[in-house]
Amino acid sequence: MPRNELSRVVGISPPLDGVSARVVNHGTQLEVRNGGREALTVAGHLIAPGENVRFRDDRLAGDRWEIPIGASVVQGVVERYPPPPVWLWMGVVAVLAVAGAWVVRSRWGLVAGVGVVALAHVVHAVGSTLAVTGGAFLPLFLGASGVGVVCWPLAVVAGVAAARGKSAASFVAAVVGAMLVVAGIPDFDSFRFAQLPFAGPGVVDRVLVALTLGGGAGLAVGGFLRMRKELAR
Repeated sequence: MPRNELSRVVGISPPLDGVSARVVNHGTQLEVRNGGREALTVAGHLIAPGENVRFRDDRLAGDRWEIPIGASVVQGVVERYPPPPVWLWMGVVAVLAVAGAWVVRSRWGLVAGVGVVALAHVVHAVGSTLAVTGGAFLPLFLGASGVGVVCWPLAVVAGVAAARGKSAASFVAAVVGAMLVVAGIPDFDSFRFAQLPFAGPGVVDRVLVALTLGGGAGLAVGGFLRMRKELAR
């Protein structure tokens, strides 16, 4: 989950030949790799040569922490970061919502709008999946996708229908936009916390979330208004 502090390893003292450690999975687990010639014990885990283990440990939450590993200790610190300006990102979402509703008035604007919003959600899901260490990609990706598994095919349908001038495109685009807004609401914390569980810069993930929420709202409203206009003809 997003947070304003992250734990990280600063070293192993004294150093152990071939042994490395790092904090993974957004500061929640310590990963130790034993590239040495002898087995090691850390926090009750026996690590044979060539193996690596990941585990949770409450000591990772301390400002300065140490975890014994063999005759040495893994040393780490918790670094704190200022949160982003949430109201600025709320403004970005509002602007994208208005722009999205305006863009979808045209046929090709609708094609572009539904494509950009759906792609933003796809990239967000991929980035969230790649931020996880130690899991199979597909199950994690499906978990991160949520309702996107349904929305993305519908977005393709809406785009193709809009490109072919089909009136149903407006309705489908409005549904896709509304569903992606619902899917993106849990990601609102991206605007409140500095460190995000995303395999890339946090600002990129915030832009993707803003596109999903704001652009999705624009699609929903603009698609609905466009549908009403077409039905009135």
